[in-house]
Amino acid sequence: MIKNQIQDNNIVEGNIDEKKEAIDGRLEEKVTNKPVRQEKKENKKEEVIGEGLKMATNGNKKKEETKMDTQIIGLDIGRGYVKGYSLYNDKEYSCLFKSVYGDGRNISLDDYKENPIYIELDGNEYFVGDLSEKESMKCIRNAGDSKVSPVVRILISAALSEIAVSDNVSLILGVPYKIFKKSTLKEVQKEYRDSTIVVKNKINNSVKTIKIENVNIFREADAALIYAMGNRINENNPVGMVNIGFRTTELSYFDKGFKFNDKLSTTIESGNQNALKIVQKKLVDLGITKSLPEIDTADDYPDLKELAYKLTSDDTNEIIEETWNNLGEMEIFVSGGTALNLQLDSKYKMVDDSQMATSKGLYEVGVKLEK
Repeated sequence: MIKNQIQDNNIVEGNIDEKKEAIDGRLEEKVTNKPVRQEKKENKKEEVIGEGLKMATNGNKKKEETKMDTQIIGLDIGRGYVKGYSLYNDKEYSCLFKSVYGDGRNISLDDYKENPIYIELDGNEYFVGDLSEKESMKCIRNAGDSKVSPVVRILISAALSEIAVSDNVSLILGVPYKIFKKSTLKEVQKEYRDSTIVVKNKINNSVKTIKIENVNIFREADAALIYAMGNRINENNPVGMVNIGFRTTELSYFDKGFKFNDKLSTTIESGNQNALKIVQKKLVDLGITKSLPEIDTADDYPDLKELAYKLTSDDTNEIIEETWNNLGEMEIFVSGGTALNLQLDSKYKMVDDSQMATSKGLYEVGVKLEK
């Protein structure tokens, strides 16, 4: 299939320390075929993994065959929302909830019709997502890039409670462009690979014991683009993906033949947070104090939000134009939950199921890596 070709052209499977051929449109070089002076430089400073999507993501040797009982799950743990996707035994499983948790307790949940999340993990009870915002005495939010923080581990456990149906899972985690490094890969594998999570759903009293057999990482915007491109490879023109999140906007650029261009790809500190801060400042001027999550969740202040998102839209359009000066020859896609609130240039293509695009693309990458 064409989608498999996209992945074959951009992913290296196997041990990151082994000498394996890197596939990037065509076989060009060995991953470890580097001058001695370059090897010394790498000992001093971490480098981004490979060029393009030359991704050495398995921490052990390539598996000869995929274990049929292992469920592959793509997880996009953002600052705003947790998004998870899996296709297992011909059934789709997905989750979407706010990246927040807090103390939980036994209360009536009759008024919560939209899948409240209430779990027990390591002897502690947590409300997660919307339920936490409304009922927890103290809410903890995912504020950093790290994928191994205690906050992220609880959010991953909540996601697995929602969509893991197999006792064994293989995770593919989305990471921002700036931390797509060997050190990040090693860090997440040390934290999660071969670990077991026991999580109880306190609403239906079911318990899941889940072994994480493997874990890999992949750039968030690239995963979204793989999903957006579907069955196509850009043979005739370059393509770009603008993935707009809570705090950052990821821009990924691919030359013809789906060859990643590192020079024209970047991360900009701009996203939903920018718009919410504009509203927050206007409210302070009116003598009203609200946190960013409170502003984001509430249906209040529509006029202030409209203005804030108009300004953020203009800013995002400017960011794209400043980053890529060859817009006339490019095909540009836009994804991410924040993008749903923006009015961007009509020549940019909004990805279907924009908020879930990265997690669905991560799943596709995970399937390829497990083959």
